[in-house]
Amino acid sequence: MINQREDFTYRLLTDAGIKKGFRILDVGCGSGDVTLLAAETVGADGEVIGFDTNEAALDIARNAAVERRIINAKFIKAEISGLPQGIGRFDAIIGRRVLMYQTDATHSVKSLLPYLKTNGLVVFQESDSMGSFKNMDLPLHTQAQAWIWDTVAKEGGNVHIGSNLYCVFKQAGLTIAQVRAEAVLQTPETGSDLAWVVKMMLPRIIQSGTATQKEIDIDLLEERLNSERQNADAVFVRDMTFGIWGTLQA
Repeated sequence: MINQREDFTYRLLTDAGIKKGFRILDVGCGSGDVTLLAAETVGADGEVIGFDTNEAALDIARNAAVERRIINAKFIKAEISGLPQGIGRFDAIIGRRVLMYQTDATHSVKSLLPYLKTNGLVVFQESDSMGSFKNMDLPLHTQAQAWIWDTVAKEGGNVHIGSNLYCVFKQAGLTIAQVRAEAVLQTPETGSDLAWVVKMMLPRIIQSGTATQKEIDIDLLEERLNSERQNADAVFVRDMTFGIWGTLQA
């Protein structure tokens, strides 16, 4: 069962052509959600290597792989500019919400291409703050969303990387197959992951000066968001998600 958070990613990977037996490199894998999703997609004959600079996140990913009995996923600590020798080449290179944190996204994509097989796939998913707007019926939702995006911006992240993906791929020399965008809508029926994201980002939000512990009131945030959503009976635009895939031609 693919949950709401993974639905767009799963469709992006499968529509791009990720299939059984593929060898995949997952860039900036974090706690491994996309790596494990890809590992299940490529099956026992395939392999997915996820890399990240955050050892704590990698430990979470390794534990998740063990719990889910996924044995075709590996996790290594590395940077885009410093992948280990002998890592080999891949049928596809994928990433989710990692290019927004690169100083030069085009250069980062170019740096990965030597590890891609001829006619291999490059598939990335990024979010974009263009979907953010003030919803007078859902002020706490709007505020929580602002805390997230303001923190990313203060950290130097590109909050418009989603709509820039086409240019990034084009400048990297890839042949673009498709670009897509989709609004992530949340209602009383779908629930919301806003409280979860704010909780995950809490130290960063506070450190950036975006909001204080008292303002956020994390222990009651989810309850307050749920109550607001039920009372407003309105649709909230949670995110604008972009996906792109292209190929490296001979």
